[in-house]
Amino acid sequence: MGKSMMSMMTGLAVVFVAGLSVGWAQQATVKLLSPKDGEATGPNLLIQWEFQKAGDINHIHLYLDGRNPGPPFGTAMEITGLQNGPHIVRIVGANTRHQEVGPEASATVTVNSATPTTPQPIPRGSRSY
Repeated sequence: MGKSMMSMMTGLAVVFVAGLSVGWAQQATVKLLSPKDGEATGPNLLIQWEFQKAGDINHIHLYLDGRNPGPPFGTAMEITGLQNGPHIVRIVGANTRHQEVGPEASATVTVNSATPTTPQPIPRGSRSY
C-alpha cells in the first residue's frame, strides 16, 4: 500500500506541475497607445500600438470604422483626411489563418476640424485699406 500511495502522490504532483505550466504560458497582448478613448483630433490621426506575439497569434488586424485602412506594418500608422465626427479604431490579434482569436483594444475618437475659409477678393472700386 505504501508503494501505490507514493505512485499516486507522484502522479498528482506531475499533473499539478503540468497544470501550472499551462496557466503560466505567455499570452498575446495588444495595447492601443494612441489615440486614447474619447480623444478629440484633427483630420489626421496617428494610431500607435504595442503587440506581443504568443502561440498561434502572430499579427494584428487594424480597423477604422469597421474597415481595414491597409496592412499595419510596424507599430504605427497615420490616417489622413478623416471627416468630422466620431470614428472607432480597433486592433485585434490574429493567427496565421487570419482568424481574429486574440486580444483586442479599441478607442472612439472625434474629429473636429474647422472647415478652411477662403479669403474673398475685395471688389474693384472699393476703398478698403
